[in-house]
Amino acid sequence: MKKALIIGCGYLGQRVALRLQALGLEVLGTTRSESRARELQEAGIPSAVFELETAADNPLLEQGWDAAVYAAAAGKDGDAELVFRDAPVTCHGLLGRKLGRFVQVSSTGVYPQTAGEELDEESPAEPAGGRPALVREAERRLLAEEGGNALVVRLGGLYGPGRSPLDWLRRPGFRERLRGAAEAWMNWIHIEDAAAAVCAAAAGGRAGEIYLAVDGSPVRRRDFYQLAAELAAVEPPELDPDSADLGKRLSNHKLIEELEIDLLYPDYRSGLAAISQAS
Repeated sequence: MKKALIIGCGYLGQRVALRLQALGLEVLGTTRSESRARELQEAGIPSAVFELETAADNPLLEQGWDAAVYAAAAGKDGDAELVFRDAPVTCHGLLGRKLGRFVQVSSTGVYPQTAGEELDEESPAEPAGGRPALVREAERRLLAEEGGNALVVRLGGLYGPGRSPLDWLRRPGFRERLRGAAEAWMNWIHIEDAAAAVCAAAAGGRAGEIYLAVDGSPVRRRDFYQLAAELAAVEPPELDPDSADLGKRLSNHKLIEELEIDLLYPDYRSGLAAISQAS
């Protein structure tokens, strides 16, 4: 690879861009605002303003790219159908077959299972609606192309500097949103490991494949927030001890074996400890 395009150079995309630059690639990151584009430039990442609504008219997609990573987010008030379902397919189609790999950054939210099942890339993913269903539809469209160059990386819950569970617990308004089933399994991945997984997929992932990017150490919600609360020196949040929701447990074996990822933070304990030590 020599040139890579990051469509949506935000919390994850910026780290992906920096890692690809470290590998010697020429990288361009896109964003929707001039102010964010300036921030990326200041961070050493060449950037361009890119509107998904007018992607078909943007000459960026006519250039030759060895890899493209689609990591756009809709935000609270964004057009979810455009960002999660339609734009990935549109951008992929406009980039064409001259593109080496197209990596769709997806989510483990596409799995609706709540009985504590052990799941992997071959497990059914049939969300009933909402954003997970939009993301899943984009996956289907991208992977359906015979002889295509698209692949999917499904990320677990992201955390790390700037997205710290310790900080969440210190914010009264945010604490209220953390309520959930105490016994439910959660599947996390530190932002640095997530970025490494996406870079590895862009560099050596197999077209037509799905990779689960999680740390491989599922944790009960109560245990995760208990440790986070201890490190934050606050009380743990109130969780529902009686909910029937047991979540699911996700495997990262394919990610580790095929893409040869060495996780910096292979479980929530090491990840939360690193955040605590840095704060």
